[in-house]
Amino acid sequence: MARPLFAPAMRSMKRAREVTRKFHDATRALEDGDSSREVRERAVKTLESIGGREAYQAASALTTSRHRTAKWTFSVLTRLGRRPGRGERALRTLEVGAINTDLMSAKFLDVRAIDVRSRHPKIEQIDFFDLPVARGAYDVVHSSMVVNCVCTAEMRGEMLARTATMLRTNGLFFLMLPKRCVTSSRMSLEKLTRLLRACGLRVVEQKSTPKVMFFCCEKLAKPASEEAMSSKAIASRDAREAFARRERERDLAGDADDFGVVLADEHLCGF
Repeated sequence: MARPLFAPAMRSMKRAREVTRKFHDATRALEDGDSSREVRERAVKTLESIGGREAYQAASALTTSRHRTAKWTFSVLTRLGRRPGRGERALRTLEVGAINTDLMSAKFLDVRAIDVRSRHPKIEQIDFFDLPVARGAYDVVHSSMVVNCVCTAEMRGEMLARTATMLRTNGLFFLMLPKRCVTSSRMSLEKLTRLLRACGLRVVEQKSTPKVMFFCCEKLAKPASEEAMSSKAIASRDAREAFARRERERDLAGDADDFGVVLADEHLCGF
């Protein structure tokens, strides 16, 4: 019998949360070079038992539809006055981890949708980390339930820094994370906000539900030179960078299974 193109739709949020949790636990174990053979074998069996990545993507599709991430993105773009007017070009948009075509339905967005395993012919199958880092290429980057799937704190920091680079000045980054990530022992709302700012991304809109945190960040303009910065701006920059370095040491020494974000020196925006 031919295998269906897509996995059956998942309808139970309880099942979706269970699949998501087990998928993340298993993939972390497989990506951890220190995992024992027994741990890796259990992880493989877990992935098989839940239906693998196909089941995880079905769970993500259900979660995204329930939390209506695209609708929130549309409403924020409207509220901030960023929707193009008649005759203006559509906003160049990169959707990372796309599991549906909801964003593509908006005529004012010119969407390049990517995922590591595409579930739709309009979604390009490619890893975000394999994309060229084209400076200022996008007006909007949309990342729903993706950063939390990245296996290490260092790679999460790399993803945020690459995103900032790929955005044009005043471009917008829409970030959605499970609430438990932002309230973990290695993370807090204040810490995440300060780390985003250290990359040059200022949180301008925020929303919280019992399960999901929504952020809209604006890419700030880089000063022409340090001489163009006020003494107050330089002091704030230095404080942010010192904070990022302190938290880097704490996160690298912490539990790898807990959600953390590590910014290397080259990830810091410098303003």
